[in-house]
Amino acid sequence: MKVKVNDVELELEPGTSAIDAVFAAGYDVPYFCSQEYMSPIGACRMCLAKVGAPRKDRETGEWILDEETGEPKIFWFPNPMATCTTAIMEGMVVDTLAEESVKAQRGMMEMTLINHPLDCPTCDKGGACELQDRAYEYGSGLSRFEFDKRHNEKHHALSELITLDRERCIHCKRCVRYFEEVPGDEVLDFIERGGHTYIGTLEDGLPSNFSGNITDICPVGALLDATSRFRGRNWEYDHTRTVTLDDPSGSAITVDARTGRIERIKAALNTQINKTWIDDGTRFGHEYVDAPDRLKTPLIRKDGKLQPVTWAEASQYVAEKLKGLGENEVGVALRADATLEEAVGAKALAAHLNGAADHYPRYAASVIAENPATFTDLATADAVLVLADLTEELPIADLRIKDAIKGITPPELMAHGVPIADLRLKEHAPKKPEILTVIAPYEVDLMQHAGEAIVYHAGDEAAVLKGVSSRGERKALFKQLKTAENAVIVAGGFILNDADAAEALKALAEATGAKLMLVGPMANSYGLESVDLLPDDVSHSYLEPAKGKALIVSGLDPAQDAGFKSRLEGLELLVVHGLFENATTQIADVVLPAKSGYEKDGTVVNVEGRYLSVNAAPVDSGQSEDFTGVVKHLGEALGQRLDGRSVRSARRELKKTLNFDLNELPAEGALQPGTSSEKATLNTAGEGNTLIVPSMLRPEYITRNPHLRAAHGDAKLRLGREDADAYRLAQDDLIRVNVGGVTRLLSVQITDRVRAGQHLVPALPDQPVGRTQLDAASIQKESVALEVA
Repeated sequence: MKVKVNDVELELEPGTSAIDAVFAAGYDVPYFCSQEYMSPIGACRMCLAKVGAPRKDRETGEWILDEETGEPKIFWFPNPMATCTTAIMEGMVVDTLAEESVKAQRGMMEMTLINHPLDCPTCDKGGACELQDRAYEYGSGLSRFEFDKRHNEKHHALSELITLDRERCIHCKRCVRYFEEVPGDEVLDFIERGGHTYIGTLEDGLPSNFSGNITDICPVGALLDATSRFRGRNWEYDHTRTVTLDDPSGSAITVDARTGRIERIKAALNTQINKTWIDDGTRFGHEYVDAPDRLKTPLIRKDGKLQPVTWAEASQYVAEKLKGLGENEVGVALRADATLEEAVGAKALAAHLNGAADHYPRYAASVIAENPATFTDLATADAVLVLADLTEELPIADLRIKDAIKGITPPELMAHGVPIADLRLKEHAPKKPEILTVIAPYEVDLMQHAGEAIVYHAGDEAAVLKGVSSRGERKALFKQLKTAENAVIVAGGFILNDADAAEALKALAEATGAKLMLVGPMANSYGLESVDLLPDDVSHSYLEPAKGKALIVSGLDPAQDAGFKSRLEGLELLVVHGLFENATTQIADVVLPAKSGYEKDGTVVNVEGRYLSVNAAPVDSGQSEDFTGVVKHLGEALGQRLDGRSVRSARRELKKTLNFDLNELPAEGALQPGTSSEKATLNTAGEGNTLIVPSMLRPEYITRNPHLRAAHGDAKLRLGREDADAYRLAQDDLIRVNVGGVTRLLSVQITDRVRAGQHLVPALPDQPVGRTQLDAASIQKESVALEVA
């Protein structure tokens, strides 16, 4: 359609909003209520503009012409129109510079500021406030109102994570619409009317895993991140775009740091993955980086105690111990959120020492699918089968599935980026839950949005999948997947950690033609498998080498397990590279300080096979190094220049195998599907009635993330009333208990969503998703909550 904005003529797709036409023409119009990826409602009335369009003669069907110009005559609407809710039509004219437009915008700005407090100098949003910017650009600079402004509650805690200043709220309704339209958790709404209107919620706070996004989209300082309130001004922050290493999604984030400390995490735009949303675990789970007990200097055990030393002393000590070891006597193990560059260094170090390199945790099956699904495939699917606790295991996939349930494809990008007002989106729009089936061994959050939800007994994964066939008990589900134009199956740890179930999954995907999204246990499981960070013999874990005498372990705590601890104590050399002291550092010979995921440069590969850049924020981490730094120091002590001794060195090696340069990755990453490994066959599924389940909250850090801990409590043992009574446990009891050989600090949660005889415990990196046993005799109640477990 041909549209004219001021003096610019455009040709745009039918259905485009007038506000997007304005921005496409290179002009500006103010707005507060519109927000990318949400329905336009015209609530703030700031985007008013003079709008007109030609008409056709009803009798002839021809355009009515202007007598003076001979062109189609423009009939102007009697009043300025809200451009966010106005669809373009052929020949439409939008005049944002007309006197009527300027007067309307200035008037609405004056109305918006009537009751808004003038507390910009003390507002956290100062310098990044849409109202502040628009008042400067479109306001008159004067106010005709001399009466006292409305007063309301200024520090209302919507939850332990979000603080609401009701005086600052301009009633744009972004936050209310967000909860209804994005996660589907309707927990906020307008209460009362007129000048008494305010935003309110349920008494139990914001029961959603995605609540923090409202702090990003609030146009003023009404909704604030509790972890960063009063910590700094926007222009004082160093803004670093990177990706989350909390899960395998590769969601884009911005790390805001100040004076060497992370103050907040915000969502960044990646139209292919997370749009502009992130989960609360990613947003608020950064405080552990600044924990006072973090390791920041190398340590060597002297006279039975760990003593601070320099990197040169530590690496020289390790090198001397390693020189006397032979073939297959040294193991190198990285946690599965290590970068590709760290993997190159680990392989080079292991090869030089004639040892083996591995990553952990890993499952019984490959996490690289032959027919992989992207997040766009998931968002546009017409049949989705989920075999996982996806809200905890891969949170952003939960939101992309809810996009699919809406039945509206992601918008096409315009010259100015994502459309500001997608007119296809409506408040309380009808949804299609029938396209979604969720199958899990316990009740999961996504089931409430599914057309069909199936809870099976853990251990029956293969049987459940074999039942989804043309002749099985769930033939209707098979038919739905088979006949769908774009079917996607998402499988998590309980499927991938069972070799038989993984084979059944592969057969189902081939029979139906469905694409697969395989959710690995950690952020770079896909990438580390793709670069073959695996030993030749994968039937045993990295802790069980045939001739193991030395182990260099990064990011893991294997000594938590009593059985592993006894093996580790028998090693001639144990080197631990980590963030905090733990059970393994207590028996280590050398402890090396590690960088967190926020402090690294490197590359990871997400569940789609998308290569994404990890960028370091300016955080004060003392003498910490990532594993490429460890390789550099040990290589120098061994007299070798090893590949992977730096990010630059590792990328030179990776370019040879990948055939593209990781230094040139675009911001949204590059999709390069890999080939599944034949080696990924380490079965850690286990046996028992206790389920180790995925958790968005990263239980290994929860005691060092005070705001998340205040909001969600300690890592939880979830069980039914009958079992709680048998163990003499009450709601919220804090206990220590042996779970599969690992002593865990857990808070008791009694729920009817867990069947009798079943217990749910959140997974640790060293204890991935699967089944195990809980030793009821080991339960010990803690009298008070501990600050650090």
